[in-house]
Amino acid sequence: MSQKEQKAIDNFIKLLLKVTFRICHWEEDGTLKSRSSGFLYQKNPQSPILVITAGHDTPPKGSFIETSFVQDENMAALNAGEFKVFHSSDGIDYAYSILPLALIKKSLSEGMSFEFTVYKEPFVKAEIENIYGFAVKNNHEFVKNGDNYIIPTYLCSELYMTLVNQDEHTNYFKTSRPIQEDEYYRGASGSPIADSSGLISSILIGGTDPIEFLRGFRLDNILLPEN
Repeated sequence: MSQKEQKAIDNFIKLLLKVTFRICHWEEDGTLKSRSSGFLYQKNPQSPILVITAGHDTPPKGSFIETSFVQDENMAALNAGEFKVFHSSDGIDYAYSILPLALIKKSLSEGMSFEFTVYKEPFVKAEIENIYGFAVKNNHEFVKNGDNYIIPTYLCSELYMTLVNQDEHTNYFKTSRPIQEDEYYRGASGSPIADSSGLISSILIGGTDPIEFLRGFRLDNILLPEN
């Protein structure tokens, strides 16, 4: 691989990591239910900022956006709002909430610093001739390492995916390498899948059965609130 190709890959991953974040879902009793991934989207300056993620395992309430800011030996998290969840057997699998900016501002502690990129481009229809990918950092709880705490992280990504089939709700992508074990993708559902120019076509929702392709829920033909 040439330096130019490697730089293009690095820039693509950096772009997606600025957009994609992890979402933790909590039960009412305070226990962690699940994790997923998502991103922020705003159609135009007058539209609300939306949090978009996968529908499966997303509860209407109790979700928080993980940040990279460490506070009291924990990663600070932002209220993700109340989700409208769409998940059915015919392939619909997404959820969205309006980002509660006022509530978030009230919850910020002095000195907190983090940044998320809001996606403002149109969603595009995936095409066979293009290549696609996603990338998200999977963060886990603090682990004691001697006298210090560390946060184990790893990059979950698939690059150079190609579209092999498409129906009303789903894009089916062939990966450029053998599909990894389930644990590798755990928490990656909801990650935006983008083409080489960074335009988003869909969100990751899982694999096929048997595992042959990865599935992405199409975002180019759904209706989202504009006000």
